[in-house]
Amino acid sequence: MDSVKIIENGFVVTCDSADHAGYFAILVKGDRIVELNAGSAGLRARYPNAEIVDAAEKAIFPGFVDAHYHGESFALRTWTAGMVMSRWQKQPDIRGVFSYMYRDASKDELVPMYRAAYFTALKAGVTTLSEFGFDHLDIPLAAAREALKRSDLKGYVGIHNSEQMDYARADSTTGPRSTLVLAGEEDLTLYNLQTTIRLAGELKWPIVSHLGETRQGHETVRRNFNRSIPRILDEFRVLQHPVQLTHVGPLEETDLQILANLRIPVVVNPVSLFSKQTDHPPLAAFLAHDIPVALGSDWGVPDPFENMRQVSRLTGEGEIDPLQVVRMHTINGARALHMHEETGSIEAGKKADMTFVDIADSRHVLPVAFGDAVRFLRNVIQGSSSGSVSDVMINGEFFLRKGQIMTYAEEDLKREYREAMKGLLDTVKSGAQVGFAGGPGTPILRLRQESGIEDESRTGSESFDEGFRIIGTTGSLAQRSDDARPKEQQRDPSPQELPKTVRRTFGEDDF
Repeated sequence: MDSVKIIENGFVVTCDSADHAGYFAILVKGDRIVELNAGSAGLRARYPNAEIVDAAEKAIFPGFVDAHYHGESFALRTWTAGMVMSRWQKQPDIRGVFSYMYRDASKDELVPMYRAAYFTALKAGVTTLSEFGFDHLDIPLAAAREALKRSDLKGYVGIHNSEQMDYARADSTTGPRSTLVLAGEEDLTLYNLQTTIRLAGELKWPIVSHLGETRQGHETVRRNFNRSIPRILDEFRVLQHPVQLTHVGPLEETDLQILANLRIPVVVNPVSLFSKQTDHPPLAAFLAHDIPVALGSDWGVPDPFENMRQVSRLTGEGEIDPLQVVRMHTINGARALHMHEETGSIEAGKKADMTFVDIADSRHVLPVAFGDAVRFLRNVIQGSSSGSVSDVMINGEFFLRKGQIMTYAEEDLKREYREAMKGLLDTVKSGAQVGFAGGPGTPILRLRQESGIEDESRTGSESFDEGFRIIGTTGSLAQRSDDARPKEQQRDPSPQELPKTVRRTFGEDDF
């Protein structure tokens, strides 16, 4: 028999089609919301044995949806904080820790790291998350899936190569869903584009695609395909599949019209992009074209309230409707992940995913007393943080109660995370081996501050390594002769067997 809960005395922000905001009683049966009522007396009479949840001095939101996140950044942010993304590959300390994380970290190291990241997201009010993952064998995928299941968050983990696909298809356990990650701008080819589309159709998995995090990424794609990223996705019918579109940089009017016509949400990562100083998405244009906007953390620590606070900085027009901003981290995020039939709003029939925020502060008294929902939400967004989240419910059960994680001892989380990161710390301590300027044992953050290197804006000439096949403007692969390459890069005419640790990109085998 399903458990019954009556949640009363809370200020509820529904984010449904009617955008209700006010004091409602919520009836939860099992894992679903059954009814919203103006008062709880009638519900109490009908369900005398129900568990009563007193939400006095709480605002109740739909569980926050983090529509794009890199779990490994929970650790790597220590080195990238305050550093423009275009300079990451120029810093020996960052190159060293990135190399270890993306090539050498084991599953035993990655699971506690992802677990710490996801439980931190839970404490921030996140109930649903899309993990981008990274491209190295099946280890990061297995670690992220295991950690996401352990945290009880809903969501996706990205698939980057054939090893990861094989693992995901063989893993029949319930838990995270899978997405197929389309190659980034510098690596996109006609071949991997068509292969990803084919596999998405066969497996019924969504496609994750960047829309161009940097201007250079846009220019690279336009140079190789003679068309913009949105136009490529439209012409190749990628947008006819379920897609998750993130990292939106400069777009033209024709690109905006493509997205507007299909009403496809785009994922924007305000805190991360200000930190990395990448190109800003045309948020004002999205809103003007009625393109739904969702929010993600991307790089760092999930903090929905800080993300919502930073949204107005992207419009250039001051503050926008706070309810619209809340929808970006709730129902719009759910739509971006194609989970809006299940979560993202508080209404009958949806899963009971809710985030409770402390509003005991006296600044909220008058807006609530006068029923001014707009002013109230503005106050909550401006004055709240992850520490303001008191309770989180997923599928009708509390996984955070009075600020405490219910399913994992936080001291164990911290201890396991510290122990798991030993390999990363050993890499830092042996910095001389990877070219750290300060030698073994030099504190990395202090070294950067004393180095005299100042953050600088990204320029078009700065990028990560570019080693991709060129695409002709006709859409066919442009062949490049080995003779045109430097001698050390020319192919060895004799066939060589690949090591077992070399991952395969999509399409190198038939599935």
